[in-house]
Amino acid sequence: MKYFITILLLVFFLSFSTTEAQENQTIIVQNYYWAKEGKIEEVYTHRLYASQVRDSLGLAVGRVLKRIETHGELSHVIWECEYISEAARKEDVRKLTASGAFEKLTEKMGTLIEKFSRGVYKVN
Repeated sequence: MKYFITILLLVFFLSFSTTEAQENQTIIVQNYYWAKEGKIEEVYTHRLYASQVRDSLGLAVGRVLKRIETHGELSHVIWECEYISEAARKEDVRKLTASGAFEKLTEKMGTLIEKFSRGVYKVN
């Protein structure tokens, strides 16, 4: 019985540690923007402006990447942001949503792009 309790405590401790480590794991978010014909520079500029708005709200700014080659299947513009944890990312989204600041920005971006996608990644 003592051996069984020891095993249960060990499993509990390991699962708690893993959960805590996962919650504190760095998260990278990448938003991918495929511009409409002739709109690559405008998408890039608009994403830079959106980052300035994030900064004015005290949120992580991230970085904006623009492809050098404009042809092919990859997105033309990427916004990338690193968060210290999934909880930090969720709080960022909550604050951004509560501010209402991105509604018009999102609508405008919708007129400039053909396609949008998002990737969320954990960093080892």
